[in-house]
Amino acid sequence: MTDPIPSDRLPMTITQDNPHTTDLCHQPGLTRLDDALRIAFAEVAVSVPVEQRPLTGCYGAILREDIIARVDVPSVDNSAMDGYALCHGDFQKMSATGNVDIVVAGVSLAGHPFAGKIPTGQAIRIATGAAIPEGADCIVIQENVTANDDETLITLGQDVIAKTKPHQHIRRCGEDVTSGAVVLPAGKRLRPQDIAVAAGQGYQTLPVARPVSVAVFSTGDELAKPGDPLPPGGIYDSNRFAMIGMLRAAGCAVTDLGLLADDFDVLQSALADAAKTHDVIMTSGGVSVGKADLLKPVVDTLGQIHAWKLAIKPGKPMMRGRIGDCVVIGLPGNPVSVMVSGLLYAVPLLLHMMGASDAVCMPVRLPAIAGFDFKRGTGRREWLRARLEQDGDGNCHAMPYHSASSGMLSSMVWAEGLIEIDEDCGIIQKGDSVLYLPFGGLQAF
Repeated sequence: MTDPIPSDRLPMTITQDNPHTTDLCHQPGLTRLDDALRIAFAEVAVSVPVEQRPLTGCYGAILREDIIARVDVPSVDNSAMDGYALCHGDFQKMSATGNVDIVVAGVSLAGHPFAGKIPTGQAIRIATGAAIPEGADCIVIQENVTANDDETLITLGQDVIAKTKPHQHIRRCGEDVTSGAVVLPAGKRLRPQDIAVAAGQGYQTLPVARPVSVAVFSTGDELAKPGDPLPPGGIYDSNRFAMIGMLRAAGCAVTDLGLLADDFDVLQSALADAAKTHDVIMTSGGVSVGKADLLKPVVDTLGQIHAWKLAIKPGKPMMRGRIGDCVVIGLPGNPVSVMVSGLLYAVPLLLHMMGASDAVCMPVRLPAIAGFDFKRGTGRREWLRARLEQDGDGNCHAMPYHSASSGMLSSMVWAEGLIEIDEDCGIIQKGDSVLYLPFGGLQAF
C-alpha cells in the first residue's frame, strides 16, 4: 500500500480529454475488448512448438501438457512436529491420576525410520518429517514432556494426556499430493512454487511453449533515439522500451528493430523481412488515419487486416493483421495507450499463442471503493491510472490520477494499477464499487 496521496493531486472529479464524448457504440468499426479478444483467440492459433526444457529454464514459461503426480506426498505417514510417537490407547490406559512414565524405545529420523513395531506402552523419539513407526497413532510434541538426560524415559502429565488426540500431528500419506493426480494443468504460467512441485515429483524437464518471437519497432519522424541530440520539436522514443519490457516480462523473445522512418518503402521492406523470421511484429504509431500513418496501408499490400479500432480508452486506434504466418499488432502512438492496449490486448493474445489458459491471459480484477467522482460519455471501456488508499477501517479506496490524458507517461509511473470502467457506465460517484486491476495481476508486470 502506498503513502496517502496528496490532495492536490486528486481533485474530486478528474479531468477528461473531451467531457462531451458521445455514445461511441454507434460509431461503425469499433469492437468491444471482450469481443475483440474472443475473435482474436479464435482466429490466431496456438502456434509455437513445445520444447522439453530443464526445470531451471521453465520459470515464467507456459506449460503445454498436464503434469501428473508420480508419487504420493508425503510418501508415508510422517510427523509434523519434533516429539514422541506413541499409541494413544496405550498411555491412556496407564493411569487415571498422576503423571505417567514412558520408556523411549528408539528414534525415527527423516530418511532413517525406526525399524519394526513400537513396543506396547513405549514411545519412539521422532523428528519432523520422519516416518511414523508401525503401531503409533499420535505425536506428543517435545515441549509437552519431561525427559531424562539421555532421553530414554519421558514423563507425561495428566493435562497432556487429556489433551492428546488420536492422529495428532501426523501428516497422512498422500494428503498433499496423490499419485496419478494432475498437479500442474496445461496452460499454466509456471511460477517458482510450480517448478518446486514438479521437482518434488521427480521431473527433470517440463514440456513448455517456445517463446513467441516478436519483432518490435517504433515509427515517427518526430522520434529520436535516447542519447541522440533532440531535434527541434522532437521527442525521445519511449514506446519501444515499454513494448520490449512488456513482451519480455510476458515470456516473449524480442528482436528490437529500432526506429523506422515514416516512409512507405522503408516500412514495407522492414515488415516483409521481419515477417519471414518472426511469429509476431509489434509496433507503436502509424495506425491512425493521418497522412503519416502508413502501417495499415503497408500491411494491406503485404497481407490482410483482421481487426481495426477497439471501443477502448485509451487505445482506440489499434490494428491486428497478418503477413504470411506472422501476426502484426499495431498499437497506438500515445505512450499510455501503448501500455494499456499492450497489457490488455496484445499480451493476452501473445500468451494465448503460447498455449496459456484463458485464466492466465486475463488480468486480475479486484473490487474496490471509488474514492472519486467521475462522469463521461458511454461506449468505450476505459481505464484510469490509479492507486489504492486504505482508510482506518481497512477499506481500499481506488484513487485515480488527476488527468486522463493518454500522453502523460509519468502517470503510469505514479500508478500502481488501473480502474476499469465498463462500456455502459457513464457516472461513478464516491463510494461506488469499482474494479481495480493491480499491475501485479497483469502478466507483463
